[in-house]
Amino acid sequence: MNLIKPFNDTIDYIERVLNDEIDEKQVAYLSGYSFAMFSRLFSILTDMTLSEYIRNRRLSEAAILLRETDKKIIDIAMNYGYESPDSFTTAFKNIHGYTPSEVRNGKPFKLVSRVQLALSVRGGRSMKITIQKKKAFIVAGINEQSINSSLCPSVWDKLYGKYSHDELASLGEGQSVGVCHDIESPGTINYMAGYIVKDANKAENMGLDILEVEEAEYAIVELTGSVPECIHNGWKYAMEVFFPEYGYVHSGSPDFEYYYEGDMDNKDYKMELWIPITKA
Repeated sequence: MNLIKPFNDTIDYIERVLNDEIDEKQVAYLSGYSFAMFSRLFSILTDMTLSEYIRNRRLSEAAILLRETDKKIIDIAMNYGYESPDSFTTAFKNIHGYTPSEVRNGKPFKLVSRVQLALSVRGGRSMKITIQKKKAFIVAGINEQSINSSLCPSVWDKLYGKYSHDELASLGEGQSVGVCHDIESPGTINYMAGYIVKDANKAENMGLDILEVEEAEYAIVELTGSVPECIHNGWKYAMEVFFPEYGYVHSGSPDFEYYYEGDMDNKDYKMELWIPITKA
């Protein structure tokens, strides 16, 4: 349970400064993660980016002020970081469906509640997780920088558009992995689609990108289901249940998806999620 409090303390801080700049160092201090890593884990847990959450919460509070006070629209807009009435009106209508003036005059608006993390109760259902230290290894493939996580499948398409499975498997033992690494920017990830290789020089000569992953301890989550749904479910289980129960956090090292052969769209497809861990 000790991991839930830092998350909620971070949200409390964000809520207190909705009408001001978010201090990334304060988020890191309260959450125990870098701002970029906290943003990524937030999106995994809530199905929205941190920036979307902050924007929606600001516009929700702005709507309440419009309805309950006589403050000028321009003052409310500036209070929540909008420098012009036009930009405020556009953002406001995108979420509420009506302009600020229309909401002030009685049109309905959308309330966006603050999030709060709580330990999930799964009615006895659980995922199988093992802890294992993995020695340093090398991945060769295609590495895309600062992309939205929804674009990860396209990285695999690009890889297999240039090389066959047999060509890539010949560089090692045929182990294909999707690696998320070096998270620095909130809202985006660095993602490599590739294979664990033994002959890095041969891989480089083929024109493949190379990523060296250092030794780390991992929580290995065994997944069953279609991709990417099973990956998302694995992350949520790890963050909501496993981490709080056993006192682990993501260490910040690269995490990766370990794929087996088979039909990834099948509900019985099996794969693994490797999350680098350290004690909180």
